[in-house]
Amino acid sequence: MTSAERTVAACKAGAFLSAVVSGYSATHHPLLILPGLIAAGFLLWGAASARGAASRQRVRRERTAAAAAVDARLLDPEHLGNKANAEDCLACCEAPIPPPYPFICPGPTEASDQHDQPSAP
Repeated sequence: MTSAERTVAACKAGAFLSAVVSGYSATHHPLLILPGLIAAGFLLWGAASARGAASRQRVRRERTAAAAAVDARLLDPEHLGNKANAEDCLACCEAPIPPPYPFICPGPTEASDQHDQPSAP
């Protein structure tokens, strides 16, 4: 939960509490409800503002994660393998020497397999 989401929850709880207290005070005099309802309105306005900030933060995080995934895929493409067409494989398309006819992706190479394995001591 981000700070903006916590602010939304706190403002909603404060607005509810303010409405309950103003309802109780209205039992003594009807005009005593006004300050509580005004405070509840301001707290709900703050909650709406913080909800907008929370959604903007969430969208920014999603865009950053999507851009990082695209960058990782473009910077270090991997072979598709599984008898895929070499024209559909990014690693085959960027290879300095294209695969031989019938242009089938050779699959992961030994060099790319070693990137995933820890080095031996």
